[in-house]
Amino acid sequence: MLVLSATSAFGQLSSASLNGVVRDSTGAVLPNASVVLRNADTGVERNTVSNGVGNYVFTDIPPGRYTLKVTAPSFTTKQVSEFVLAVNQTATIDVSLAPGAQAEVVSVEATSEQLQASTAELGTVIATKQVNDLPLNGRNFTQLLSLTPGVSPISVSQNNMGGRSGGFAAPIAEGSSFSFPSINGATNRSNYFLTDGMNNFAAFLSTYAVPPIIDAIQEFKVVSHADSAEFSSVLGGVVNVVTKSGSNQFHGSAWEYLRNDAFDSRDAFLLPGNKKPAFRQNQFGASIGGPVDLPTLRNNTFFYFAYQGFRYSQPISANILVPTATQLAGDFSALCTAGFTNGVCNNPAQQIYNPFTTARSSSSSSGFTRQPFANNIITSNLIDSRLVGFIQKVYPPAGAYNAATNSNAVDTDPNTQSQNEYNVRIDHTFGQKDSVWFRYSRIESTVVSPNNGNLPGLLKNDAIPGRNWGGNWVHTFSPSLQLQALYSRTKVSDNGVTKMKGVDATAVDQAAGFSPDFASNFSGTSGWLLPSLGLGNNLVSGGEIIQKTPQATDNHQFSLTLTKLKGSHTFTMGGSYITSVFSSPISYESLGFSSTQTNDTNGNGGHSLASLLLGVIDNANRRNVNEKTRLGGLVSGFFQDSWKATSSLTVNYGLRYDLTLIPPYGTIDTIGQQGGIETGDPNYTTGTYVLQYPPPPCSVRGVAPCIPSIMLDASGNAVACNPATQPCLPPGTLPPHVVVDPRGRISHNTYTNFGPHLGFAYRLGESMVLRGGAGVVYDNWAAVSQMSQNIEGDWPGIGQLIATSLNKPGTGTAPNGPPTVTAQNPFAGSGSAGIPAPTPFNSGGVNWFYDPNIKNAYAYQFNFGIQRQLNSTTTVTGSYVGSLTHRANIGGMYNTALTPSPAPNPQSRALFPYMIASFYDRSVGFADYHAFQMTLNKRFSSGLAYQVAYTFSKALDENDGWFGAEGKNVVDPYYPRASLSPAGYDLPHILTVNTVYQLPIGQGERFSTKSHAVDYVLGHWQVNGILTVRSGQRYSVTDGEDQANTGNTGWAGYEQANLVGDPNSGSCPSQNGLPGLPAHSRGCWFNISAFAKPKFGTYGNLRPDAFQAQRYWNIDFSIFRQFPLWNESRHLEFRAEAFNLFNTVIFGTPHSDINSPSNFGLVTSAANSARVMQFGLRLVF
Repeated sequence: MLVLSATSAFGQLSSASLNGVVRDSTGAVLPNASVVLRNADTGVERNTVSNGVGNYVFTDIPPGRYTLKVTAPSFTTKQVSEFVLAVNQTATIDVSLAPGAQAEVVSVEATSEQLQASTAELGTVIATKQVNDLPLNGRNFTQLLSLTPGVSPISVSQNNMGGRSGGFAAPIAEGSSFSFPSINGATNRSNYFLTDGMNNFAAFLSTYAVPPIIDAIQEFKVVSHADSAEFSSVLGGVVNVVTKSGSNQFHGSAWEYLRNDAFDSRDAFLLPGNKKPAFRQNQFGASIGGPVDLPTLRNNTFFYFAYQGFRYSQPISANILVPTATQLAGDFSALCTAGFTNGVCNNPAQQIYNPFTTARSSSSSSGFTRQPFANNIITSNLIDSRLVGFIQKVYPPAGAYNAATNSNAVDTDPNTQSQNEYNVRIDHTFGQKDSVWFRYSRIESTVVSPNNGNLPGLLKNDAIPGRNWGGNWVHTFSPSLQLQALYSRTKVSDNGVTKMKGVDATAVDQAAGFSPDFASNFSGTSGWLLPSLGLGNNLVSGGEIIQKTPQATDNHQFSLTLTKLKGSHTFTMGGSYITSVFSSPISYESLGFSSTQTNDTNGNGGHSLASLLLGVIDNANRRNVNEKTRLGGLVSGFFQDSWKATSSLTVNYGLRYDLTLIPPYGTIDTIGQQGGIETGDPNYTTGTYVLQYPPPPCSVRGVAPCIPSIMLDASGNAVACNPATQPCLPPGTLPPHVVVDPRGRISHNTYTNFGPHLGFAYRLGESMVLRGGAGVVYDNWAAVSQMSQNIEGDWPGIGQLIATSLNKPGTGTAPNGPPTVTAQNPFAGSGSAGIPAPTPFNSGGVNWFYDPNIKNAYAYQFNFGIQRQLNSTTTVTGSYVGSLTHRANIGGMYNTALTPSPAPNPQSRALFPYMIASFYDRSVGFADYHAFQMTLNKRFSSGLAYQVAYTFSKALDENDGWFGAEGKNVVDPYYPRASLSPAGYDLPHILTVNTVYQLPIGQGERFSTKSHAVDYVLGHWQVNGILTVRSGQRYSVTDGEDQANTGNTGWAGYEQANLVGDPNSGSCPSQNGLPGLPAHSRGCWFNISAFAKPKFGTYGNLRPDAFQAQRYWNIDFSIFRQFPLWNESRHLEFRAEAFNLFNTVIFGTPHSDINSPSNFGLVTSAANSARVMQFGLRLVF
């Protein structure tokens, strides 16, 4: 009897394993039988013998095609014909030998599709044929992740575009599709990427570091919910890509792929009269693999090399809106289309007001009133001519206004990208006991982008090198004992500079009167930088940035795994250490202007440009930091046993320990530098500010970071030292509520992350398996690197200053109504003159802080399923999959008022009134996921392969990600359970179907004319496709104001609207004399009358992400024509690929801020791209 089944490969996620039992014809086990495994491509053989209970095992087998031979004295030889071993698979071949002469060989066949009969893990292999032939826009492998059940392609992360235009991950190709999915209900950041089992992970943004070349990929697999303790370091999926190895024959390919705007369809949301964006794209390369044919290396050493180049150019013609000369002269009369009565606009929403006339008033709901500017004209004596000069120097002059595009200027800077990628792999076998391989992957990318939609002439130049290399050594001590050692290195840098062409920033900034402590004195550049002006009202913005990142990703990986076969047990144990370090000096500054400062104080009227002319700012930001972290990473150890309890039952159990070493911020060499080690972080649980490494007094160092001289006011709060009024405290005295961490670090590691795992697989006959498993898994990587550097430049430094809601009547910067903070020096008193503010508890202290006691999220994961083999190549699998996540991240504005109320001064209702509200992350959240997942899988045979994957699921969480910047915002951070609702990546229904089909026409096929010439013309066609159907994306209906009056003014969108009707029926109200559109139309996705603003001082009655956009469906299709050259193994291939074949328009999420009535309910973008065509030519040999 011969049975071949699959399990997870304990010890080698990137390779395969083979085991089984040798018996005689009576069923008795046969010890000491010789077992030989032979690679059909390389001819390399591996030998072992069965142990005392007849068991044998091979581990760390490169995926590929193999044969097996089993011999024993006085028994016939059993030869198992060619079968396939896939990545992360263990095949079980039980062999029965009959009595007879050993020279007699009996051949049997192994099925090419195997049941997963020894483990309960979830995972789907994407094989070589699918990787090479399915249509991929830009040939990025992450698009194939969505072919796996449980994968939601919706991303709410900051990394939903990858490193497309530079950043903290190796860039993807412009114009290509990139997937950053949620897997089995985990966040987008909760995945992990391996290449050949080696770490290939960009920890900052939680994606791959160096992209593999498609033609160098043999196959890959997404593993999740494993009952093995070895690979459980993230809550989502472990994505492992296996690269190709050479064989005894030379094989290779060369290719060219072409994209051109002439082949593509027009975007449905492109305004009439606008042309399609022009672009040119070429992707080309070559690969070759084979033996190293030298006398001492022949039949033992093999290589594979691949190169890919990418060139992209897109001339930009972006319509932008810039200030007009009339506006810069202070004339906003055109803003009022309703006409004036006695100099006041008849429409209050079109009137601008004088902020310097703000006065208290009991008759106003805000408590303040302002005087309107007569006829919306600002008097010349109030206009800041220096800021007007800045606009005139940096902004292009306004042309004629185009109402259709809401623009009066055009940005024509091109967008270009050049990439070169290399991959080389060497495999070598030293006899029967040792084998090694080494791989080196490299990418060089240069991206020059105009920041489309920003200021013309403002170009971002990113030079991004990436490296991923390492090797693996396997030593076999005996047939029952094996050791594996692995080392890898991953490093990605980003030398990013954004500068304005032809503008002298020093002269322009000084003429504008900007303080050097705001616009200069940067560590990343010797000069001044142009600040970004955030003008609102659809006006263009943008500023200069210096961000050279030598260590965006910099990791070492060390791993040892020992496998021991003893009786019916396979014991695996081992450990690994993956280092993590980050450094990124960054310099920039920005000014934000809002209509708030020139409205009537009750939300009516105002204009951001009017606020700029008056020099009255709303917010400001300055970063001047030398970001560096100390060494961190992950230390892991595990023990695992796979126990063949009976011939039908396998039980897997193990224990894993993870120690996430959160990288402490700052290094000793940054002492005295802005954004260095001398920084701090608030603790909103204890009401303290924790200093990591205290600097000397400012009287000693003279410049920040330093401890300023202070005295205490009547309330006991720290204020700037003024000896003329009262004695100052001794130099170096810390302000009240400021403490020093004696360990010299902010974060606390968690030392209790033990994760038990248990699973079983039970074979019900020869064609069905029942399996289930459960385990505790910790999220060891998600956002750890980014979080650890978020405190850079904070008090007592002035490297990172953020001020929000400036000049708002009744607040600290406008206590009596009129504004006090100017655009020229927005941080006066909060880091001016190079000295920090007296205390960290002021408006300059807002940042993306985190709880010093933050911990890894963990989940109870479980699954139960059944798999049936339908025929020799096809299986169907159905599984229930669930997880309960605890200690999930809750990010948002903390130290806001504990309850909503219309009472003034919400800060007085905060838990710690002396501390300002700020962004903050805590591990106090909860999430759960429940799903039914089904897969129908046919491996490639007889010219056909297909996979059908369906998921019916519900994913709930309280917050989708980190920093209050990813996905939905938690309504009340002190009671996150009130925000438990569908996750931003929750898609109840997901169906994907992919197929590769060689048409059976031509010589040797089912349909043949028997004429070689005719068959040559009609034959050699192949069609491929991917069908995707899924539920619509989630979105919230919000109120962009702090309507609950909790003091959460720094982050709009936490407040949910009130639902007062049925949003899915009826129509939107008529506008401009036109009838209202029905719900679920482009101009009215929901009935806007079904929503209302919450009463001031209350929360809305909705929960986040309560609604869904349009259901999504798409077909990507390709057709190939092969032209054989000499024989079938050498051919030229023409490819035509269409993405969104039928040019279907799927509406994106609508505008859903009830506080923006002009576009509330309006859909202005598509969730998919218009049809894109790609043509390719490939030479295969």
